[in-house]
Amino acid sequence: MGLPKLFTAPLGTASVIALMASSVFAQDMTMWVRESAADPGQLMVDLWNSTHDAQIELTAIPDNQMVTKLATSVRAGEAPDLVSFDLIYMPDFMRAGFLTDLTDQLQADPNYETHVEAYKDIATYEDRIYGVGFTPDVSILVWNKELFREAGLDPEDPPETIYEIHEMATQIGALGDDTYGFYFAGSCPGCNIFVTSPLMVAGGAHILPRNGEDAALEGEAVFEVLDQYRQMWAEGLIPESAEVDAGENFVSAFTSGNIGITGSGGFLLSLMERQFPDFDYGVTLLPGLEPGQVSGFVGGDVVAIPEGSPNEETAREFVSWVLSDEAQLEGLAKNAILTTRTDLADNEYFEGNEKVQATARALEAGYVPWVFHFATMVNSDSSPWINMIQRAVFDGEVESAIEDARARMLEIASQ
Repeated sequence: MGLPKLFTAPLGTASVIALMASSVFAQDMTMWVRESAADPGQLMVDLWNSTHDAQIELTAIPDNQMVTKLATSVRAGEAPDLVSFDLIYMPDFMRAGFLTDLTDQLQADPNYETHVEAYKDIATYEDRIYGVGFTPDVSILVWNKELFREAGLDPEDPPETIYEIHEMATQIGALGDDTYGFYFAGSCPGCNIFVTSPLMVAGGAHILPRNGEDAALEGEAVFEVLDQYRQMWAEGLIPESAEVDAGENFVSAFTSGNIGITGSGGFLLSLMERQFPDFDYGVTLLPGLEPGQVSGFVGGDVVAIPEGSPNEETAREFVSWVLSDEAQLEGLAKNAILTTRTDLADNEYFEGNEKVQATARALEAGYVPWVFHFATMVNSDSSPWINMIQRAVFDGEVESAIEDARARMLEIASQ
């Protein structure tokens, strides 16, 4: 009923077509992002909204609800236009047919050629491509330099093994006054696959099986890392609150200033720069059992278009924009977030930033498992992964916890 009014003004044919095209293509979109990646996701969406007519409304979904909620919405025909989720779920979502095939579009995009290989691999299934890296991340080790100084440690000399983490945590814990040497979120399965598993992988362990015949939790580093955690817990070097932390304090525990060493992610750099600019901390790679052994869990989010997206064409424009110079430099690099294009890794925003450069090295040394059933095997609240960690660290049942988790993982991978 408003359309006839368009023709009451003295507009030429070209103007009318332009207005109609704008009303068709500049449609607002809905987008879901997992809660733990909402901060960098909002930065990217705000940049898009500032330069495009089609606006995006971003909704944060609790991490442990994303898999079920997306699957349910696609099946019910109520999916959002876009979704940003943990890259590790790509194999399951692609196999289930929940995502729109972007192969032709991306293969024709020159910016996709320099896309980080890990994101290409995890978003490809049976030679078809279903997403791109959105807000990249990789796990790192961070330490509080001020607490290092107070404990008589060299603030520029981070731990190079899991054993040195324990030793330095002991010295920091001796400071007292609610100061703790180490922290991990003891009830957060995703947090621990992100920051605990690389300590094991760096030491030569293989964590997750791709099928029932694959190795699971193999290697001495699995036991050694869990046992060092157990000892630090028993010695009071980890705050009691860690046992029930399901991820709520994964970041805030460190930013509170009373934790010496903890695993974190590259996302921390942007947050610290904006919210805690005076916090004196260092960034290094997660170590293994011996000096020189390092790893990281290549994580972060991919952006994809759910099958049945109400505004697929405009959503496709957003996917292409994510790989553009504008998004990569002004949305990611400017905010101390790694780029997902290798040709833009050296840029004006990263120059001289040692923390970002250390995080980039972690991305190069990192790993990402391409496995099915990741939610059941790792990320669910009752997964064999988190059950193993809790039994080993808090109950002291290291060997039996590993054996039981291994059997359950292989059972899941056989499905």
